[in-house]
Amino acid sequence: MFKALFAILLALLTFARVSAETPRNDVFPMGINLTSVCYWSTENPFVDIFKQSQVFQAQRKGASYGKGGVLDLDAKGWMKNLEPGQWADTIMCREGGHYPAGEYVCLYEGEGKIDFGFDAKIKTRQQGRIVLNVSPSHRGILLKVVDINSQNPIRNIRVISPGFEKTCERQIFHPTFLKRWAAFKTIRFMDWMRTNNSVLETWADRPTPGLQTQGGDRGVALEYMILLSNRLKANPWFCMPHEATHDYVENFAKMVKEKLDPALKVYVEYSNEVWNFRFQQARYAGRVGQGLDLSKNSFEAGLFFYAKRAKEIFQIWEDVFGGPDRLVRILAAQSSNPWTSKKILRFENVYKSADVLAIAPYFGGSLGNPETENEIANMSLKGILDQCGTHMAIRHKEVSEHAAVAKKHGLDLIAYEGGQHLVGTGGAENNEQLTALFIAANRDPRMKQLYLEDLGGWRKAGGGLFATFSSMGPYGKWGSWGILENQDQDPAGAPKYQAILEFMSKTPPPRIKNFSSHQRPGSP
Repeated sequence: MFKALFAILLALLTFARVSAETPRNDVFPMGINLTSVCYWSTENPFVDIFKQSQVFQAQRKGASYGKGGVLDLDAKGWMKNLEPGQWADTIMCREGGHYPAGEYVCLYEGEGKIDFGFDAKIKTRQQGRIVLNVSPSHRGILLKVVDINSQNPIRNIRVISPGFEKTCERQIFHPTFLKRWAAFKTIRFMDWMRTNNSVLETWADRPTPGLQTQGGDRGVALEYMILLSNRLKANPWFCMPHEATHDYVENFAKMVKEKLDPALKVYVEYSNEVWNFRFQQARYAGRVGQGLDLSKNSFEAGLFFYAKRAKEIFQIWEDVFGGPDRLVRILAAQSSNPWTSKKILRFENVYKSADVLAIAPYFGGSLGNPETENEIANMSLKGILDQCGTHMAIRHKEVSEHAAVAKKHGLDLIAYEGGQHLVGTGGAENNEQLTALFIAANRDPRMKQLYLEDLGGWRKAGGGLFATFSSMGPYGKWGSWGILENQDQDPAGAPKYQAILEFMSKTPPPRIKNFSSHQRPGSP
């Protein structure tokens, strides 16, 4: 009897231990679009906040900001010399004071003089190390390089968050940042890569870890994106720049294969919203598509070129990875226009080279129309939220249409972005009353229920992975995109964040095909 009870107890303990160590796989697959890394972001992912500093600005007494001449910089953005009377400065954490107070440490190599201003006061100074007392405000931290030894110039500046000086070399990401997004098992790096209007073409153009900042127009180094994916055990979602060469794509894929945890899959997408003519990538695709005689219509030509180039990019990744088994090959279409799905998938049968169809099923976008801005601005908060619910029903009908197209072509339907879309457009963004109403709606507790309803409708209509947009950001005239507004926000006051975590934990995953099979039905 005792032996039997002991065996049962041992089994229960073993089960508990295994359960605790085994990641859950019975939750709905939610992804997150991380917000851009930049000096005005309300999210600080790195323990070294200098990684998201502003690009150095040239200053000179009497000159307007950033008009102090041309800085003598090396290829990584570090200064080689300063002209007489010239200095350079940069800003960090210009995001409303929502970053940690306390004692920061600035470390650097080389010789010269660094000063600080705004929220930072120098406590102690010695060669290569400056201790700062920081009291956060809306101004942020100002760093000034006022003197430099051109024979041994200042470089490799780091500004370390409180408590991380001894671990900063190995602890790249702030633990609070890691904890916040740990439940999301797919990370879309579109904004980290500065995909929209990307300036990247060749592999030599890429951002690297040694740049002065990861907050420039080239985006974040691939090494950091891979490291974050490995730390969170989250599948990375990469968007290849619209003008990237074959060599760029091949070398990008090779680094991913070499450094990414082999247990993770890789989501591969060609650019972002190549149908959206507000972005350079759409205009580029239209021009090239017409040049190739794919269509006389620039919009249709752009869709066809998108399909053609996406297929080429998928093939490069497959060649590097030895096949498609670890890849999730994405074809994206315009959510409000299911016609685009059909056009893209059927062009040269590109659907046979893909795994998923992706859309962005936002709701509430039409409420920011400039033709009705005054009418909408005078609505009650309840009225705006009711309208969101009405628009959501229309979106779910469109999702069902896309899902049917995807199914017909043997693909799964996923969302590359989604959520509320309350923002003025075409001049309506300057309507302060409208903006205030939209911000209030995003903060209202009922927004949580709207998100739960939206995600439930998405699931019912046949949608799978949903990569919400976006992680964090302040609310204003350009939108209220973040599911959190800032990194010290109480989750109890963040209805969108609450809804997503709740839905993710309580909703079973969709039944999807096994990506490793890559079986395709016949042409529709």
